[in-house]
Amino acid sequence: MTLRHYIEYVGLRVLIRLALASSPGHAARFGERLGDLAFGLLRRRRRLAEGQMRRVFGDTMREEDIRRLARDVYRQLGRTAVEHARMLGGGRFDLRESLRITGAEHVAEALRQGHGVILVTGHFGYWELLGAAVASLGFRIAVVAKDQHNPAVNILINGWRERSGMAVIPMASATRRVVRTLKENGCVGFLADQDAGPGGVFVDFLGRPASTYRGPARFALRTGAPIVPCFILHDGTARFHAVFEPAIAALPTGDEETDVGWYTGAYTWVLERYVRAYPDHWFWVHRRWKTPVPAQDKGNTEQEEQVHR
Repeated sequence: MTLRHYIEYVGLRVLIRLALASSPGHAARFGERLGDLAFGLLRRRRRLAEGQMRRVFGDTMREEDIRRLARDVYRQLGRTAVEHARMLGGGRFDLRESLRITGAEHVAEALRQGHGVILVTGHFGYWELLGAAVASLGFRIAVVAKDQHNPAVNILINGWRERSGMAVIPMASATRRVVRTLKENGCVGFLADQDAGPGGVFVDFLGRPASTYRGPARFALRTGAPIVPCFILHDGTARFHAVFEPAIAALPTGDEETDVGWYTGAYTWVLERYVRAYPDHWFWVHRRWKTPVPAQDKGNTEQEEQVHR
């Protein structure tokens, strides 16, 4: 472990201890104050978030509204960080008391087809809790996750996931285990809302083409597994609302590139609906539109936008 990793790990342990020493209400307010602190200190990321919001909402929001939304985003992130610290530290949390679930029947119905289910979400609300919500329903769930740069933090987070009923599939070696889980009629969860670089498929997101990971759509086409978009919202102090949307069926046409673009655009459009409805819940501090559209792909992207609109 490097010195930097050690300092990060100690800092996380301090946060866990502070979070556990607080009631849920005090922990939420503490997280919001941490968000205010980050909003003031992390100016580069704040400007990135505000710039992306301006491009999306500039026609409907005043500048002071953009700044207010950016502060709310940081407060949500701070609150989520403290809530997750309580989880990592083994704080008491009864899903039956704290979690409301809507749309579980969509997952159950999709599983009855026997091809597994691909659950797709984004960095939205308390996204880490979604896997635990699925496990609490009695469904087998594995989540595809990037390894943390800090190995000690990685062990801590993956240990919590496993205790919460999730199997963890490292993104670097995901293909075989994802296919096996789906063939065994399990659920596999993906975070699919970050920039995928030049190798991604470009689909419209919030009015601009965005490079998006191909994985969920490819697995759906390969296995026949339906895609179920899902999201988790803050629902008051220490309460959450998990929502599972109707399944998007895998019906390949034989043209893989077209099919991947269509399926990716379909679930990305659902994510867009939630971001527009709850803009403070999304992770605006990521450079979502970092990768420019190659010149030869611009026409295809415009056609896909028309289909999903």
